[in-house]
Amino acid sequence: MSAPIMSLDLGTTGVRAVIFAADGRVLGHAYQRLALAFPAPDRVEQDAIDFRDRSLEVMQAALADTGCGAADLRAIGVVTQRSSVVAWDSGTGQPLAPVIGWQDRRTLARVEELRAMGLPVNTLASCTKFEWLTREHAGVRSAIARGRLRLGTPDVWLTHWLTGGDAFVTDPSSAGATGLFDAGSGSWFDAAMELFGQERAWHPQVVASNETVGLTYRSLFGARIPVAARAGDQQAACFAQGLNTVGDAKITLGTSAMLDRSTGSVATDAPPGAYDLPLWRLLAADGSVDNAFCHEGTVITAGAAVEWLQRIGVLGDAADMDAMAAAGQPGVVFVPALAGLGTPHMADQVRGSFSGLGLETGRNELVRGVLDGIAQRCADLAETLDVTGNLHVDGGLARSTWLLQRLADLTGCVVLPAREVESTARGGAALAATSPGVAGDPLPAPEPAAEIEPALDDDARSDARSAWRDHLQRWALGP
Repeated sequence: MSAPIMSLDLGTTGVRAVIFAADGRVLGHAYQRLALAFPAPDRVEQDAIDFRDRSLEVMQAALADTGCGAADLRAIGVVTQRSSVVAWDSGTGQPLAPVIGWQDRRTLARVEELRAMGLPVNTLASCTKFEWLTREHAGVRSAIARGRLRLGTPDVWLTHWLTGGDAFVTDPSSAGATGLFDAGSGSWFDAAMELFGQERAWHPQVVASNETVGLTYRSLFGARIPVAARAGDQQAACFAQGLNTVGDAKITLGTSAMLDRSTGSVATDAPPGAYDLPLWRLLAADGSVDNAFCHEGTVITAGAAVEWLQRIGVLGDAADMDAMAAAGQPGVVFVPALAGLGTPHMADQVRGSFSGLGLETGRNELVRGVLDGIAQRCADLAETLDVTGNLHVDGGLARSTWLLQRLADLTGCVVLPAREVESTARGGAALAATSPGVAGDPLPAPEPAAEIEPALDDDARSDARSAWRDHLQRWALGP
């Protein structure tokens, strides 16, 4: 039987390591929270050293939980949040600036300037963050002068560290979320590089999602392990759930909510307010490659809205939210735009809001309103991307059966929850298992949990969606 594979999954609010047996069983796992800083109203920052140190801790803890040694592992796959930006010194390997988070809005004025020129840019993409660092940050400017700047998304930083600096690479799924990548040609887009003042030398080589790019340096684990895969979190979840047919769709309910709909082997233009992205590039043993693409839409704050409820004291344990939502009376409407309104509106200036509050409103009604608002926004994504039939669902917020039922009701789709909600980690391991540089069998795909059928009839669904669109137009988007 093939040896186990470890997946390192670095999200926005936490990092986990999971070790999978060859038959797909979870042998061991560990998790650590990641810190987020909000130094100004429009800024979201993290710490690259925190990424590194917490990653090492969870990988070592997962090995201890499994009871196996590093030498027993077949490979490591790395899956991370996308679009966040890390800058470091190629000579010292040390970060030059705080990580600029994907939710950060410091470049909004620049984005609006580019939109006025007709360019479909938003604050989520990395390109304006890279531009801001190379124009405004003294440490980054100094590294440029010395020829030692390295820029990348978190997958690049972690792979560079794991291999002792040997690998400076990314894959199309993460590169595609930067705004600097041409999905059609599969390489960096020179015109975009020029527009944002970037040099190719500062950015990583784009390789296949399942290409073995090096070995971990021995002092990390006592053995050298092949680093055999890398991917953005959303695409890794799609791979784990087997989205191989045009029209297959998956929504990940995490800090944000991302809906991806497979478009096959050719990049195509996405609907307005959505974007076309690579799903993955798979390398075969004979050197040929298989490319897959998708259209994606975003709800910027999904799980983040639930965490906000906890932070302000409305919700205690997240495990209580279903019971609270079920006990709450309908009527409170929440627009989950705590960091702007995503697809299809891409309105960065919109802020979250409650309406329908009365003297009778309590915590239960607020929790119900937030979950309903998240479900409505996810239904917006499904409408934009023309998702019908089945909808695969994963992510931490997929533990909420109330939310999943509401999602089925509002989309009219049959919701197929993943048996394990954190599919991103499984996707990293599954990609690594396909690497030509790693001997062994592919990781089998898990069966979904029990499907959730819509409970609303067509008329009730149409009424609910029409009322939501009217509310958004009146209270969020304006005339």
